[in-house]
Amino acid sequence: MTDIDNLTHLRICLEKPLQIEENIKHKSNSVQHFKKLSAAFLTEKIWPKNSTITVSFVLSENTLKNIDWTPLSVLRGMKVKLDPIEEDIRKLSPVEAIKKIVRERIQPLVGLKFVFVDQGGSVRVGFDPQSGSHSLIGTDCIKSTEPVTMNFAWLDAGTIMHEFGHVLGLIHEHQNPNGKPIQWNDSKVYTWAEQTQGWDQQTTYHNIIERYKIEQLNSSEFDPKSIMLYFFPPSLTTDNKGTTANFRLSKQDVKYISKIYPGGTMSPDQYYKNVYGESLSNDKPGFNWKPFLLIFGGIILMIFLIFFFIKMRKN
Repeated sequence: MTDIDNLTHLRICLEKPLQIEENIKHKSNSVQHFKKLSAAFLTEKIWPKNSTITVSFVLSENTLKNIDWTPLSVLRGMKVKLDPIEEDIRKLSPVEAIKKIVRERIQPLVGLKFVFVDQGGSVRVGFDPQSGSHSLIGTDCIKSTEPVTMNFAWLDAGTIMHEFGHVLGLIHEHQNPNGKPIQWNDSKVYTWAEQTQGWDQQTTYHNIIERYKIEQLNSSEFDPKSIMLYFFPPSLTTDNKGTTANFRLSKQDVKYISKIYPGGTMSPDQYYKNVYGESLSNDKPGFNWKPFLLIFGGIILMIFLIFFFIKMRKN
């Protein structure tokens, strides 16, 4: 095992179902509408068009004092791109950090309205360090009678965006049934999850190994750069191919969130240019000149050799 395998700061959130929910109901997909998307949304939990989502905080002086921020040194050590907002939110309180992420990273993308209220929001955010990080998915928030629908046991920009991704209806990307499945080494996964997350075998299976059924989702191909995908060490797989840690929205995240919830204040391309300084159009496949250059070079070489051979014959 490498040192990175043992980084307990690289934690993953629990999927939190409704207390009254015994089984997720299956609904057919609208394939024609969603066939170009690459996210994985639970069909029945997507918010209606133009919904207002209220957010409140369940605060306690003790829990706020004990908030565990993921060290910047750990995030930088992952050698992946961080969101520029990461350093900014370290200067804020946990509440203000979450508000900033929602206002600047979620709200511009969606035709939904997020409103912060003093109490009784549809999304009720707690900060219990003993309860792990989690969120109810999509419209489960308005069905729940629990005092807290989202909890942060640790904070960083990626985790905040991830949990609000759940609020939008997104599931964990590693459980997306589309695309080639991750080749888990089950016994190693169970051991790793127990040591780093404190999870029993059933919790680990449900949150890591188990994949959703295709009929439950509006989804297409697995996105290895999604904010909804966590880091898993290569040693947890049978083919030695793990996943990367993602701490900012991927290009596909931005595209599919804005397609599911059209009407945001920015187009996906505007958003990605403003936030990350990159164009989404870079994802479009361009014309591949390489094969033609190789063929052209081969023809030139052949002509040169023929010319050289004829010249040598004359001499």
